[in-house]
Amino acid sequence: MKKVFLVDDEIEVREGIRHCMDWENNGFLFCGDAPDGEMALPLIEQEQPDIVITDIKMPFMDGLELSRILRNKLPYTKIIILSGHDEFEYAREALRIQITEYCLKPLNATDLLDVLLKLSKQIDLEKKERDKLNELQNKATENENLTKNQFLLDLCEGMYSTTNAIKEADKLNIQLIASYYVVVMIELQQKLHPLIHSIPSFSIIQFQRNGKETVYIIKANSKHIITKQIQHIKEALKSSSGNIFGMGTVKDRIQDIPTSYQEAYAQVHNNRSFYAPLPITGIQSFFNRTEMKQFLSYGQTEEIKPLCRGLIKELNRKSESHSFIYYYFLMEFTATVTDYLKSLSNNSNDHFVSSIQQIELNQSIHDSSQLASYMTSILTEVIQLRNQLKSKNYPLIQKAKEFMKEHYADSQLSLQKIADVVNVSPAYFSHIFSQEEGQTIKEYLTFIRIEKAKELLITTNEKTYEIALKVGYSDSHYFCNMFKRITTMTTREFKRQSLMKLS
Repeated sequence: MKKVFLVDDEIEVREGIRHCMDWENNGFLFCGDAPDGEMALPLIEQEQPDIVITDIKMPFMDGLELSRILRNKLPYTKIIILSGHDEFEYAREALRIQITEYCLKPLNATDLLDVLLKLSKQIDLEKKERDKLNELQNKATENENLTKNQFLLDLCEGMYSTTNAIKEADKLNIQLIASYYVVVMIELQQKLHPLIHSIPSFSIIQFQRNGKETVYIIKANSKHIITKQIQHIKEALKSSSGNIFGMGTVKDRIQDIPTSYQEAYAQVHNNRSFYAPLPITGIQSFFNRTEMKQFLSYGQTEEIKPLCRGLIKELNRKSESHSFIYYYFLMEFTATVTDYLKSLSNNSNDHFVSSIQQIELNQSIHDSSQLASYMTSILTEVIQLRNQLKSKNYPLIQKAKEFMKEHYADSQLSLQKIADVVNVSPAYFSHIFSQEEGQTIKEYLTFIRIEKAKELLITTNEKTYEIALKVGYSDSHYFCNMFKRITTMTTREFKRQSLMKLS
């Protein structure tokens, strides 16, 4: 039902149009009339008609002036001008201000109904187009919000380098760069005190984590300001009861945001208050994401249990200093696995990624045996999935890998020798290996040699040049440089640190 409002200074015209047709049976509602534009304006604003019929010549405010005002206030309202003047200037002005119809008096009921029905169809069509456009815009906004949310979650879980994080934030119009950061996390069903909203919006980056918590990355360009902001938040949390929340420590680098996030996360999931200290006790010293990704890429099923035993042994030693180390460890492990699965770029693993993210810290893991069981289960599934996704070249690559594992000590081991084993040309095999594995044959062989060197450094008292020869390097100086580049430590530093862990 379209609403129609009439403006004309002649009462006979108003009465005639009001009673000239059966409005409702034709799909219209006659919602009111007025003798001039000035008196019509407040009534039109109140009724919000779909169509306004107005005379062009009226005292106080004529139809053209009324139309100019309505064009700004009610842009979707259709305007029909009634004029007793067949003059070019009136018609041109009506066109200029986008009058929908310009009709000459007298206008009989049939002609008026034809015009109204035509406008009714136009209104329906335009509304449908606006609704469609709004739906597309809403979807675009929703997708943009989901993209932002996923980026911020990945950022907090350590998936981005500083450079890539800044580039991605710029693409998403997120103001990320600041001098200091701190992460606050609070359960969604709880309401944070209004004090947090007194912090300027440009200083807060907010997102939802797995539909369960709201995460705030508070940022500032001075230590004084962020300290003041933290104090505000502490006051807010102290003054509100029943909240489950966590707050990390202040960091001065983007790459350290994940650490503050982990601190807040552990507090939330253990009902800890924001002022209780929760230091990170060196997870990175025994959980190395790069090494875990290497295992996910190249490890075999039979190697899973030994790997887990080694990690759990170190975890048990660390957990004596802090009972919540399990949560940090599990977050690091889960983030690394999900990151690796995403890198496989195959839609078939989306469900598995989602499942792991849902499991995450919902697991009732209270001791190392439960954690070992969880890790073994996840790693087994990931390696099986990885193997399923490999191409027809997978058997060739596996055969070459086994050959390199057996002959890594041969300093003369070459691409030609490896290609001969799998009976393909060196150039072709180099290409398929790099394409399938995401690294060159040389990089993979270097990885094997350095891993073996680590083992020898820990388990023997052999000199560095002796170990270099045993793992395939005839030049011990080159070996030392390669070892430091891969591990970021000299052989002496690695051995000393590893023996300290074992003691």
